Amino acid sequence: MTVRNNRRSGILLSAAIVALGLLTGCSMKDWPAFLGLMEQEHTNPSDAGPSAPIWPSITQHYRLPAISTPIVAQQAKLYASGANHFQTVLSNATPYLYFVVQELKRRNMPVELAFLPIIESSYSPRTKTGLNPAGLWGLMPVAAKHLNLVRDEFKDERRDIIRSTQAALDLLQELHTQFGDWNLALAAYNWGPGNVTRALSNNAKRKVPITYDHLSMPRETQVFVPKLFAIRDIIARPDLYKIALPNIPDAPYFEVISVAQTIDIHIAAELADMTLQDFVDLNPAFNRPVIVGGPTQTILLPIDQAKKYRANLNLRKEALSAFTSVVLETVETPESLARTWKVDAARVRALNHLRWGVRLKVGTVVLLPIPSGQRP
Repeated sequence: MTVRNNRRSGILLSAAIVALGLLTGCSMKDWPAFLGLMEQEHTNPSDAGPSAPIWPSITQHYRLPAISTPIVAQQAKLYASGANHFQTVLSNATPYLYFVVQELKRRNMPVELAFLPIIESSYSPRTKTGLNPAGLWGLMPVAAKHLNLVRDEFKDERRDIIRSTQAALDLLQELHTQFGDWNLALAAYNWGPGNVTRALSNNAKRKVPITYDHLSMPRETQVFVPKLFAIRDIIARPDLYKIALPNIPDAPYFEVISVAQTIDIHIAAELADMTLQDFVDLNPAFNRPVIVGGPTQTILLPIDQAKKYRANLNLRKEALSAFTSVVLETVETPESLARTWKVDAARVRALNHLRWGVRLKVGTVVLLPIPSGQRP
């Protein structure tokens, strides 16, 4: 067996991931440009006093053209009938909403598009529903491929808060350019641009207006856009619907932190003084219990926790990871890897989500536990 130890190649893997990300047309170096997040000192929000709630900064910038359908009122009534659940979903948006709104404003897009993740994922980036959509924006595998989002053994960028948001907004802008109308773009986001194009073509043949209001759509898409308008109305007039909007500040929630060294996820959470669940809620893209370090690898941390993370990282003398990754140069099985590396085969299978006896191709990246006596 020949393998290449990937402590160093983990860095190369991260670099490759970034190279793919650049293909979307939105450079990683631009991530913090509009938020001032990357590796900067932040004013502690508690030092500056409480921030104003974010809702007025959204409702004052509504721009979507109105649609004519009773489904909007029906959906608003349905959401209001489950007020407790709806309020929970709005609270789920707390870590993400400011970032999403700022990105929409930066692109001069309708700000109410920030409510799309309420429909797609209940603002829960780890939610799995339907036909394998993933992340806040419910991106399907085919959309991820089109948008050059990385999906590999270590990461699924459909669940990455920043990358998925950039990709979803890229797609919406692309669809708006194609159809010249935001509501048609939203229908295409749900139903697919090919289906919307064919429906518009059928309208033209039948001398029916080629507008959203006259579009013949399946039931799911008929309801999709009205749901967004229903949410928009509830946020603008919460008292009417007896909905209590959560106090989400109109201020940054998280900071982007560079990860130069490979680190286990649970150790990163400990260094930031966060529960594992809270850490994963901000960093849900990682598929393995380890983050492969490199010059372009990053994590998100609440601003208050970022300072703790840096301080604890500087003080830590123990190893940051109990794992290493290797790139196979010959065909292997989990059992042969376990014999060579003197580790438990069941652990190798569990770490890499492998079946017993499966043959692994050349070039496969495999995560392996480092025996405790060999850790730096």
